[in-house]
Amino acid sequence: PFLGRKIAYDEEFKAKYIPSWYDYSIEKPKSAWTKEELHMQVMMLQKQLHERAARGEFTPEKLDEMRRNLHKKPEKEEYAHFSKLHPGVDDDEELEDD
Repeated sequence: PFLGRKIAYDEEFKAKYIPSWYDYSIEKPKSAWTKEELHMQVMMLQKQLHERAARGEFTPEKLDEMRRNLHKKPEKEEYAHFSKLHPGVDDDEELEDD
């Protein structure tokens, strides 16, 4: 493990001891977000969800309605069953959480 880690992270060591024909490594793409930016996005989302919960947007009735209407019904009637929560559950039937 030590040698593999050394090869992976130490460019000078890799250039000195690993022949170029044996180096199959690819260049790492630049990340879209840094860790700090990603952390800030998660914190903002958490704050927004907390504010929505304080306003009462996540009551059991609203959550049940949201779960039932999550997907828009397709225009063709033959594909309408795809928008249901479960093919065996009617629109007025109670949902069971496991």
